Amino acid sequence: MWTAFGRPHPRKRRWWETPNLAVFGLHHPPCPLDDLERQAIPLAELGLGPRGAELPQALHRKLQESQRQAREEAATWRKSEARYARQVRAANQRRAQAARRPAPPPTPVPAGGLRCTVCGRALAPELAKAGRHILC
Repeated sequence: MWTAFGRPHPRKRRWWETPNLAVFGLHHPPCPLDDLERQAIPLAELGLGPRGAELPQALHRKLQESQRQAREEAATWRKSEARYARQVRAANQRRAQAARRPAPPPTPVPAGGLRCTVCGRALAPELAKAGRHILC
């Protein structure tokens, strides 16, 4: 006997937010218009239950493993998304705190202009904090 599984659906933008993640692994019964994966089952292995024919345990495990992998990948994407959101919030908080801090007072300029503490020549305002030329 043959049965058909629905192949995993394509993973489009934000697929991990889909309520039914089982469709991103092999699934049975297949959805309409799914690509199919056919599977042969010996009649001796086919079970009969209250809902009709039952798949053998090996095929159930194959379906469950495929769906478990899809769920794990979705969980990884959700964790990554949450970590990114936390990092963005933390960066925004740091930026807001920095904006609330008062600016440091400007470096006082000596009466004769900025002078290098090593050589005594004129010093550019960008070097005022260091107090000397780069090569002095």
